[in-house]
Amino acid sequence: MRFLLPLLLLFSSTSAFDSFEFDYDIPTDYYGPKRHLIESVGRTPSERGDPDPNTAGQMNLRFKEDIFGVLNSRSRAHFDDLAQYFHPKIQIHVCFVPGRALKKNELWAVMAYLSLYYQKLHDVEITNQLNEKQYVLGLMYYNASTPAGDHIFGKWKYEASMDYNKNMMIIDYIYFVGNCQDIPLKTPQEPMEEVDHFLERVRAKLIHGLFLPYGVEEKLKDFEDFGDWITEDAQIVVCDEPKMNKDQFIRYMADRYSGIRKYSNNTYTHQKFNQHFEIYFSTTWEAQNTTKFMDTYVFRVKKEEQWVPYMNQGFSFWKIYWVTKKCTRDVTKHIALLDGATILEEVNKRFCGMINGENWDVYQSFLDLFEKSDTEWGTCAGSKSQTYDHIRGHMEKVATRYAKCTVSEVRIRNLVAADFSTTFLVSRATEVQEQEELDVGFAGFKDKKGLWQMNRMYFECDETKKKKKRMILDL
Repeated sequence: MRFLLPLLLLFSSTSAFDSFEFDYDIPTDYYGPKRHLIESVGRTPSERGDPDPNTAGQMNLRFKEDIFGVLNSRSRAHFDDLAQYFHPKIQIHVCFVPGRALKKNELWAVMAYLSLYYQKLHDVEITNQLNEKQYVLGLMYYNASTPAGDHIFGKWKYEASMDYNKNMMIIDYIYFVGNCQDIPLKTPQEPMEEVDHFLERVRAKLIHGLFLPYGVEEKLKDFEDFGDWITEDAQIVVCDEPKMNKDQFIRYMADRYSGIRKYSNNTYTHQKFNQHFEIYFSTTWEAQNTTKFMDTYVFRVKKEEQWVPYMNQGFSFWKIYWVTKKCTRDVTKHIALLDGATILEEVNKRFCGMINGENWDVYQSFLDLFEKSDTEWGTCAGSKSQTYDHIRGHMEKVATRYAKCTVSEVRIRNLVAADFSTTFLVSRATEVQEQEELDVGFAGFKDKKGLWQMNRMYFECDETKKKKKRMILDL
């Protein structure tokens, strides 16, 4: 049976909880990913350099921000920020344990446990019941929704008085005003969050948080926030990149998209399978040289249980356990000018890019220049022509054989028809790099839209019989 949490945080009897035992030894790091319910919880007031609160208004603001930080994302930093103002003999009471004052670490465990059930907080307010120069009695209210769709009312009460020796307000009393009878005594085996809500959060983060049309520069922290939804042992496959772990993938994304200001054509869909969901996301981004690329990601989502030895049970969350980044596609439209000089330069650059090992999908970028249905190519003069589908397989073999590539000479036959031949100077992928010349011919045409497309490629001689060889020691 799935346990839900219609927390009706109202004044009521707590006698039903006389037998409830709360495990205060819960480790503070087991709760899974930080969740950002209203907004990302940033630095604490102390980290920002805010002064110690010495008025009722300042104490209210500090209490509200730090309590919200804990309930919102289980921020231990915000809890510690508030706890520095606790009186040594502070009285802490919650409905979990009626009739007994809690210790500071027990309050942290209760708040972290409670935050597990909050899906979204809103209408957060704090008011004064009593406001004097030396004393404040404050009430913090908020509304919250649970993953089950229930709406609940939350209320925290605190008292603080002025310590003139320290010139700051000190909290003497904290009370979580509520009814705990509906809080499950056992952790639910099903994720508390509905999967549709989790999928929507991922969509919003990608489209409205990371890949904005004219957004601010993404920082590593922005991608680390997204990484909170990825399991530590996730399988991550990135086209044309070595195998990487979660931390390396987050760093890869932050570095890859650093400095990019313009994204467009964001698409998001998801599909349900027997045991998991798959999210499909693609975005088009514009490089500094105005070249446009499309990146496509596939995220697999499933239930992930985190076992807690101290409680002898587990908590379940929806997590991303598999990431696939498909090969980057160049979606730039190369306009046909008076001649084929532009496409000539682009073909040569991308041909060498496959051998030099650029960090984007060099193979697909090269293939994107060709017209799929009408392309013919051959590995040597007189050999049988092959189709577009076989280009990549052959070029992967060429890229494995060689380590470096530069353009040595270009022979233009007809610029209007983009008909030319290029001599590439390539180096063998060995410790002693033997340089060879590789002659390749290309031809293309202008399509009906006035855009360049290539449809011919041929290697002018057997690649093992080179006209010139030089030995260069790899120092």
